[in-house]
Amino acid sequence: MPIIGQGKARWNNVHVSDLAQVFVLLTEASVNNNTDAELWNEKGYYLVENGEHLWSDLARIMGKRAQDLGLVEKKLEESSLGKDKAVEQAGFEAVSWGFNSRGKAERAKKVVGWEPKAPSIEDCVDEILKDEKSRLEKK
Repeated sequence: MPIIGQGKARWNNVHVSDLAQVFVLLTEASVNNNTDAELWNEKGYYLVENGEHLWSDLARIMGKRAQDLGLVEKKLEESSLGKDKAVEQAGFEAVSWGFNSRGKAERAKKVVGWEPKAPSIEDCVDEILKDEKSRLEKK
């Protein structure tokens, strides 16, 4: 399982269902003609998250679960990838996995009353892995 750099990059995560709920709440505010300046225009920027993960920890969890589920044939070994190797294996976007990307959903909670309810990314690992395997088999 590849780890970009030292694997210490932290990222927020949010389930797509929770993300969609922010759009629902904002749409409802719009339909109800809520013109509160806190909702829109220069203040109309919302971060949504339901926790954060270290990319290295998530890679380890996914590698272990992929083995436990029999989705990989050989024992996975952890390896550190530098920038050039990461780009070669997974494209330019892989470099971003070595950067931090952190925020808090304070405005979404305060202004529109959003609260995340969907499972955490760790709770969805099995589903993610099975979906990815299915997607790859269709190619």
